[in-house]
Amino acid sequence: MPPRPSRRSVLRGFVVGGAAVLLAGCEGEDQARDPSPTDGVVPDDPQTWPDDSQLLIAARQRVHLNLLALTEAGVPDSAEALVGLWETQIARLGQLITLGGLPLPELVSPPVGQRPLDDEAGRSATGDGGEAGGSTATTSSPDDASATTSPGVTPQDVGRSLRAQVPVLVREVATATPTNLALLVSLAAQQADAAAWLGAPVDWAPLAGPEGAPAVPVLAVTRPAVFGLEVLAARSRDEERATYEGILEEVRSLTRQLTTLAGAAAPVAPLGYDLPEPLETPEQRRSLALALVSDISPAGLGAAQRLVGSADQLTAALRIVSDAATWTRELGGSAEPFPGMTLPS
Repeated sequence: MPPRPSRRSVLRGFVVGGAAVLLAGCEGEDQARDPSPTDGVVPDDPQTWPDDSQLLIAARQRVHLNLLALTEAGVPDSAEALVGLWETQIARLGQLITLGGLPLPELVSPPVGQRPLDDEAGRSATGDGGEAGGSTATTSSPDDASATTSPGVTPQDVGRSLRAQVPVLVREVATATPTNLALLVSLAAQQADAAAWLGAPVDWAPLAGPEGAPAVPVLAVTRPAVFGLEVLAARSRDEERATYEGILEEVRSLTRQLTTLAGAAAPVAPLGYDLPEPLETPEQRRSLALALVSDISPAGLGAAQRLVGSADQLTAALRIVSDAATWTRELGGSAEPFPGMTLPS
């Protein structure tokens, strides 16, 4: 075992290191400051804009139109929180745009009756399908291309619009840089969850990714979720048990697909996991269930960061984040404007 450093040598290191930092600081005052990240940004020249600026501007406008459509259709009591979530998204996207040195574009609000909810998005979803964007989500139905913002539009029509836009979102996300990829995946995942919230869930195709090593961190959180939900279902009854069993079935299916995709990279699953006790009351069980599923969205975003440019696999990551957001709501947890991310205060 190497000898421990003496107290005197440690103190000498602090003194020498501190002097070096002080001298470096003095020299730095005489040097030119680093250029601002907004230097060279010309508002009228998109070629000078920061990475992903056009994606952020388009996302902010899209959320604004979705909010208008839902407000005019009538916000159902069960989805009232969506208004606050979307307002937060618009505000945060606006902050990112202005931090990039761009003036904030005015949000466009077309007249009522001239706002197709999903005509264009529906055609994009069904016209060139997976070839254009690589999306493996089945998002359209015969009703998806018929809704417009006009009298008689229902919240479910808005949900169908959100669902029909998912392939468009995937194509956009696939062009994003690593700087904003997680943000844009999270935003798209929230929209897919909102579609389900309004009665138009996305009919996802089987997972196309993440493959190999990127799937392992997601498995590391879905496996204990399966184990924990099995225990919770066994210890509960009636409606509470049915809720756990429904979510358990979906998490188990996700875990099986991820295990196959991970292949040889997947570690052997442990026989069990330590769970907090007691779990005697519905509140204690619900708290554990929420903790188990809350880890899945961040893991999905982490996987997305390793899938830059791969539309098929990014669709899968988006689905993982969206499903976890849906499970959180079904368990009575709070919906987040950017699932899997922590907003600065």
